[in-house]
Amino acid sequence: MRRWIALFVACLFVLSACGNSDDTSEESTPTATAEVVPTPVSTPAPTPTPQELDPPATEPPALDDEITNDALTDEFDEETTDADVPEPIDLSAPAFTSNDKLSTAGLGGMYFGMTPEQAAAAIPTVWTSSPEAEAPRCFLLAPANGPNGIIATVYNGRIERLDINNSEISTRSGARLGSTEAELFELFGGERLVIAAHASRSGNTITFVPVDESDKDYRVIFETDGTTVISMRAGRLPAVQPTDPCG
Repeated sequence: MRRWIALFVACLFVLSACGNSDDTSEESTPTATAEVVPTPVSTPAPTPTPQELDPPATEPPALDDEITNDALTDEFDEETTDADVPEPIDLSAPAFTSNDKLSTAGLGGMYFGMTPEQAAAAIPTVWTSSPEAEAPRCFLLAPANGPNGIIATVYNGRIERLDINNSEISTRSGARLGSTEAELFELFGGERLVIAAHASRSGNTITFVPVDESDKDYRVIFETDGTTVISMRAGRLPAVQPTDPCG
């Protein structure tokens, strides 16, 4: 019996020792605490004093008295060269010569459909007359440097017709004033020529009609006295059709 009592006391002692060990372990475990970081306090920038402000901008210095409008103009004039001034047109040579051939397209460097200004620059020439401020629909021009007997008809602002009364000018085929009707048929062939009696005088009107579709609105027309060519003209329809220009 004593042995059981002693064993019971020993067990109580062991249990008591284990309980004290757990309490010590729990108490010895440190508790983590959050570290508090102080928030920095921003210091406002100091307000600049009037002495620290930038001084007001001063006015730009005045130009030298020597730089004037006249000086600038003189400098510009020095830079201007003769190339900037258009050369005068040489009117000593004729606008057209025997080397220029009449065709359904025009005469020499002048083509139907050009404005008078374009034609004058291409030939070159100066026209002896020009339309007034209120230009008519149709008017006539002639080159100041000749030759005589060449009249351009301006229709709706374009050169549409040329009348030739000068034997020095010929067509590409060689027809000119003085050619016979028989020579015209030899040069152009009967299938391209249309002959009709003149309505108001003796003689015939012989019209060359191109076969190319692109030239269908163009004509070369010869007026004869019944035997010989006395005048000829070329141009675009309808301006080329009447006997008289602007007719």
